[in-house]
Amino acid sequence: MIAPIAISTVHGKNLAVMLASIREYCPEIPVYLRGPASVMDRFDADVKMIGHPRNFGDDYNDIINCALKDFDSVVVANDDIVLTPTSYRVLMDDVEIVSDLSLNPGWVAARCDSARAVQNIRWNPEGEAIDMCKFTSESKIRRADVISPIFAWIGADAFAKCPFPPLNWYSDDVQCTDLEELGYENFVSASYVHHVGSQTVGVDANALTNQALPWLMKHRHKYVQRWFNS
Repeated sequence: MIAPIAISTVHGKNLAVMLASIREYCPEIPVYLRGPASVMDRFDADVKMIGHPRNFGDDYNDIINCALKDFDSVVVANDDIVLTPTSYRVLMDDVEIVSDLSLNPGWVAARCDSARAVQNIRWNPEGEAIDMCKFTSESKIRRADVISPIFAWIGADAFAKCPFPPLNWYSDDVQCTDLEELGYENFVSASYVHHVGSQTVGVDANALTNQALPWLMKHRHKYVQRWFNS
């Protein structure tokens, strides 16, 4: 199975290193790249889409749907990650395992060192012993209600039913929860990528939350009650 890698970028701050890791470790994989003209001219990709940045959700919907015109699944990648030699292969191997078990996958997401707790390496809720500086759970596939698509696979059918909402923050929370309500399940793979962290939409948590709340209140009020207890 080959799924292209779809990336949306705003300023391309870390994109050169990210693309170099793709070319080094999985050069046969097509890359679909979206960003402003001032950034796009500096980078090579199999398919480029030039567009003014709007928000994480709308921008990624554009490039993902572009990739899904040619393929039946896609790997979404942040512009602030770096692949390891096995990142893509292990992710796709785990996608096949989950699909073969008829688990109706939504997202299958890589682990990293800076994202949600359920995806982070060295996250150990079971209190298991550490072995050779790595928890044994890190080599296993884990169920997760919500993931962040730092480096994550999704099929065309699932994405068509649940695209991202037009948000910067909470776009992944909304989409993953929508998928779960439709009967899909999200998973964390044994795959790993290094994540620089918070380079895509910023680091001001209060501002980004306040920016998202009006849309959430109007379109997913039940999620607001659940997430904010209000």
